Amino acid sequence: MVRLVEFDAVTEERVQFIEDTPRDSIIEKTMDRLEQGEEPMALVTAAALAVSRSTELPADHHGGPIHPVAGIHAVTGMLSRLPGDQALLPVLQCVALANKHIHLPSMGPAAMVQFQNLNHNADKHTVLQRLATAIEGREARLSERWVTLACEKASPGEILNVLLDVAIRRNPLDDHYFLYTLYACRALDAIGWQFGSIVLRPVVRYLARHHSFEAYGEFSPGSIEDGIGFYRRFDELRALLEKHNVNEQTVALRTDADESEAIEALADKICAVDVISSLPETIVAAMAGGLSLYGTLEGMSIGGARLFLRSHTNNPFDVHIHTGTAARRYLLGFDEVSFEHKLMSLIGWPWSYEIRYLDHTLTWDWQPDIEAPEKRSPDELLEEMEQRILNLEGYDVTNLPVVINYLVAPQENREIVKLAERYVHAGYDVEALFTMTASLVCREDASEMHGYKLQQASLEEYRVCNPELRWVHAVAAVKQAAVNAPTRPHRFYPQIAARVAAA
Repeated sequence: MVRLVEFDAVTEERVQFIEDTPRDSIIEKTMDRLEQGEEPMALVTAAALAVSRSTELPADHHGGPIHPVAGIHAVTGMLSRLPGDQALLPVLQCVALANKHIHLPSMGPAAMVQFQNLNHNADKHTVLQRLATAIEGREARLSERWVTLACEKASPGEILNVLLDVAIRRNPLDDHYFLYTLYACRALDAIGWQFGSIVLRPVVRYLARHHSFEAYGEFSPGSIEDGIGFYRRFDELRALLEKHNVNEQTVALRTDADESEAIEALADKICAVDVISSLPETIVAAMAGGLSLYGTLEGMSIGGARLFLRSHTNNPFDVHIHTGTAARRYLLGFDEVSFEHKLMSLIGWPWSYEIRYLDHTLTWDWQPDIEAPEKRSPDELLEEMEQRILNLEGYDVTNLPVVINYLVAPQENREIVKLAERYVHAGYDVEALFTMTASLVCREDASEMHGYKLQQASLEEYRVCNPELRWVHAVAAVKQAAVNAPTRPHRFYPQIAARVAAA
């Protein structure tokens, strides 16, 4: 007899609330629950479980649980740092997005079957080996069964290490193979790994779908032709490591030596590039020259943020430079993840589709605006930036004048970026700047929480990078808020603002 996945009674009620509530009343009813004392984090957890249990993956990556789950880490981060009622905005948007996906015919409703007759006596090594074989063999249902057992027997790092075999290799086809995998793990860090099999079953189904693209021969289907080309060249990355003798014996994970100059040199080279996909050799050469993995990642983080400031993009989905580096920092923290996976994730970063396609957008000058000392107060600058961002016209993503990848930000965005540069170089409170940008992107719901992801990633990178170089992450957060916040349609924020004002 077929049985569906269920949770404990309290969790099940919350999950069913998100699954069953009509779309046109989900915001109102969620606010009712919050006002009655429902814990915000309990609803975030329920949203992650509902969208994983009750949606199906569509043909592309914009649908099902991918973006709602990948955004959970950012939602919980913003929940913890936004003041007062503003902290409820990411929670409401998270619940509404999960509910939307469940109710759209292209992805929901779906039903997650509870597996019977799992081999609970299998040892950990066997389970992980079978999981790897099932994913590599594109056996989606077997992958789900084995990851369910893996969540019983293995650590998060051990499971992640298996998933990375395919996730890293498929990164050139679509960044989401890598990012969904990593951010699903970060979501579980937030809501609890007791829900690991529920959240990871769609992940392994995603990794196991489609045939291995080597089978296409000379045929490459349509829009993914470029990605298949890079996918087939994956072994060139391994060859680079061999060419430069970069391996676990020659490169340190961390170093006690001061790497500041080498980090800045790598960042400079990354920022100056015209063809992003040419960067793997630059990154490998930096490691061959003595830079540790963490030092290399920091150079990529700083250089990547500078690339973002060079880009004239006005696409609210262009957040992958930041989310990609933050995901790799998370990956480096796992002892159970192989050194080879750590190396390959770093040097494969420039081949990520939603990073390398930005070549045509690198038309702006990222250099800091050097003028006379700032005379305006921090509050005056923050208010001016906020008002100028709110006054931007933005785009309706449901009715764009051109393909979204070719949206060009107006000159006003550059002026706002200059204000942000002046703010950070004046030594003003950068945490207040991040709070302002986070509150702005919480108004927008058209990009499926992409704005949240960059805001959280840029804050995290700002906090760990070299104090003399990290300013670029704060400025990038302002630039992205200027792209993201005006994006339309605003389906939920007006209703939320009206309800809060009436309370």
